[in-house]
Amino acid sequence: MKRKSVLWGILLIIVGVLFLGNSLDIWHINLFFKGWWTLFIIVPSIIEIFDKNNFSGSLISLVIGVLLLLACQDIISWSKIWKIFVPLLVIVIGITLIFRSFMKPKIKSAVNAREYVAVFGEVNDKIKEITSDFKAISIFGGVDLDLRKAKIDKDVIIECTTVFGGIDIKLPDNVKVKTSGVPIFGGAENKHIEEEGKYTIYINYVCIFGGIDIL
Repeated sequence: MKRKSVLWGILLIIVGVLFLGNSLDIWHINLFFKGWWTLFIIVPSIIEIFDKNNFSGSLISLVIGVLLLLACQDIISWSKIWKIFVPLLVIVIGITLIFRSFMKPKIKSAVNAREYVAVFGEVNDKIKEITSDFKAISIFGGVDLDLRKAKIDKDVIIECTTVFGGIDIKLPDNVKVKTSGVPIFGGAENKHIEEEGKYTIYINYVCIFGGIDIL
């Protein structure tokens, strides 16, 4: 957070100096060049890349901003943007997955993890007894796991994958939550009201045009 604040501060100082120089006739720099508005996509994306929790989403936004700027500058045609963006999107997703694999190792769920799979449908379960870890997969569907009444006497791992879908995970108050994942035009939002707990729920996720709510 401090690093991003510093970067925003430096950026604002640079913009202010450029405007001041133009006003005092020290220099004449055209700040409103063709496609200048794409900087509102490019600059925040560059800054947000430093946020490890949203690296992939920021990188994709940066690619979009650069492509739009190149089109505004007539370096590439507007008709080619989509043709270029789709393969670049696939490449960025691949790079992100590789990048994440070399980050700090995440805790993996047990082999006998209970699975919940929703494809073009919904899966709901109120869990009262935890005998294993969990895996939740949502593809154009929804998964709702309610663990609020469950007795938790050990750390639990929940592996989540959502593609154009959603996953809701409801947790009891007396647990801690730690998340780690790959958000690609999606992400996980931790709304859990956390109290000091002895055990931890580890949520590992991959979100592609999807979302996870931790309640």
